[in-house]
Amino acid sequence: MTLLTRALDAAFGHPRGVAGRLGGSIMARGNREQERDAVAAASLSSGECALVIGHGPGLGVVLAAEAVSPGGHVIGVDPSDVMRTMAAERSAGAVQTGDIELRTGTAEHTGCATGSVDAAISVNNVMHWKRATGFAELRRVLRPGGRLVVSVHRHVLDVEPGRLRAEAEAAGFVDVTVAYRDRAVELVGFRA
Repeated sequence: MTLLTRALDAAFGHPRGVAGRLGGSIMARGNREQERDAVAAASLSSGECALVIGHGPGLGVVLAAEAVSPGGHVIGVDPSDVMRTMAAERSAGAVQTGDIELRTGTAEHTGCATGSVDAAISVNNVMHWKRATGFAELRRVLRPGGRLVVSVHRHVLDVEPGRLRAEAEAAGFVDVTVAYRDRAVELVGFRA
């Protein structure tokens, strides 16, 4: 692994330390519109439970909490201590009231009960998943009719978008559509 690759991994791939905080700040600015689009595509409504996978610096969890308010709940999972800290700082009030819960986790290991989530949202982290396991876990935690939205920058996606669709369908998602938005690919799946 080259020095540049290690630096980029510490900032964006597996955020840690000072580089992770810098990467989180860049993500917060650079992903704002993509986070808004993904939350909008999830069609959240008040009282629902939303799961945000790989929430990074917390923009998505805050937007999801606004969408499910009043009476809703947002669970954010991220394997990075730095990202969980940044998200907690960004959403401190909602964390204190219990509207947002931040946990260590991944798409493959959400810690959510079976059928407990109305919608799951992932922005710019599907390329880090063990996708078959991740899609299966998300299908497990979604309620019947639950929605999945996966959005990723095209330049970091490690497979063709059609492959993501096939993997989601293999896990049992139905009505999966692929949309192209500016620099991003968005995969929307509805559970049977």
